Amino acid sequence: MLRVVFLHYHAKPGGVSRVIQQQMEALQDDAECIFIAGNGIPGDGALREVGFGNRKVLIVAGIGYDGIRPEEPPECTASQILKAIESQWPIGCDLIHVHNPLLKKNRHFLSILNILQNKGIPLLLQIHDTAEDLRPGSYYVEEEYPRDCHYGVINSRDYHLFLEAGLKPEGLHLLPNSVTPLIPLAQTQQAKVKGHFKPRFVLYPVRAIRRKNIGESILLSCFFPRGIRLGITLPPTSPSDYPSYEGWKGFALSEELPVMFELGLARPLSDWIQETLCMITTSIREGFGFTFLEPWTAGKGLIGRRIAHVVENFERQGIEFPDLYANLHIPTDCIPLDQAKARWEGMVRETYAQYGIPLDPCTLETVWNRITEGGRIDFPYLHPGIAKRFIQQCKGSYRIRKRLMELNPWLGTLIQKTSSVETQKVIDRNKGRILSSYSRERYRERLLSVYQKVLTIPVQHSIDKDHLLRSFLDPSMFYLGGM
Repeated sequence: MLRVVFLHYHAKPGGVSRVIQQQMEALQDDAECIFIAGNGIPGDGALREVGFGNRKVLIVAGIGYDGIRPEEPPECTASQILKAIESQWPIGCDLIHVHNPLLKKNRHFLSILNILQNKGIPLLLQIHDTAEDLRPGSYYVEEEYPRDCHYGVINSRDYHLFLEAGLKPEGLHLLPNSVTPLIPLAQTQQAKVKGHFKPRFVLYPVRAIRRKNIGESILLSCFFPRGIRLGITLPPTSPSDYPSYEGWKGFALSEELPVMFELGLARPLSDWIQETLCMITTSIREGFGFTFLEPWTAGKGLIGRRIAHVVENFERQGIEFPDLYANLHIPTDCIPLDQAKARWEGMVRETYAQYGIPLDPCTLETVWNRITEGGRIDFPYLHPGIAKRFIQQCKGSYRIRKRLMELNPWLGTLIQKTSSVETQKVIDRNKGRILSSYSRERYRERLLSVYQKVLTIPVQHSIDKDHLLRSFLDPSMFYLGGM
């Protein structure tokens, strides 16, 4: 059997850890797998084990986040990783599958990988998020990315951008995630607990981090039928996301908007599905895009914002998204436009400066004119302070709500179509296609195929970091709603 090591900064629930767990489960009959993670405590360099679902994680604290990990040279951490591997397999592993290594969460991480590669261990570096995609705080400014090893990405946009930046097709692999169906609590079981009920939520089943753009979902709640509430399931865990979340939470409560927060802390997600009319997404940035697939597996439709480069991957599999919109247009004469422009320009300039990239002022003016063309602007470009004032106006003025519906005709049928016979047919078709295209068995086949290439095809290539960065930096994609 293959001997596969998974390597990541931490094993916290959700996100990348969830993907690693799915990969280990998919490979359970084909490979022996261990997960080495870095969520140790400062000064604790000893090899330890912690629980991870029904599996164990070997903890090597030196690969954890800066500020949490012990201060030790990369050679020491690499040695501990090798010791952890040898504790399981004295003859070593076949390959190391590394997750999200290009985010500078640990300033020694690339050096550690270089040491392991020089030991002759084949590496597969799987990219879920790129620092170039408006994450300047996570960008390796000076260090080059690992060369002459295999890379994996989770969507076709990243695949093409990494190819254009210098990677070769034989060493770059498209590896979309698998999808675990959402299973609602059985209606009969729920009836015993709650008695008679009817759907009363539009559910946003996410951790409400900034890029989820929850302010837009709160605005949309102003157009829900009476008695229907927006339900946001979980708060963020990152300290950097919490102030924005608390600001929107306090705003929705003070304005008495039809929004409920932290439903997932009171009861598990499966409990809420039967009370859900449909699900929603207003996210402005996604890697794979679970949020576009999981609702259908629970028998629910999906409304919200379309992210073209993500959704197009799924549409090629025959999955339909009839109720997604490309823009939520706001009349520019209803907002302080000069303030909005100043906030947007300031954010773009600051981000480019953090990356060390020069910015042509004429480019900014050209992009802003395009953003506000026709006397309208897409909602996520608004700074949260301006956005909140607009939502207050919208809540209190039928005239403004009417203008919004004129600019965005789909607002008038935002919820109504979700219970139609045609929507149910779409749900049934989508569910079948998702469970087929993104099943555990298909995932297993993809993983084994990629591993075979990692083990048998040597590659000589590298990433042109400047080219990759400029491919991602587009001022028209700078949304203040997700910052």
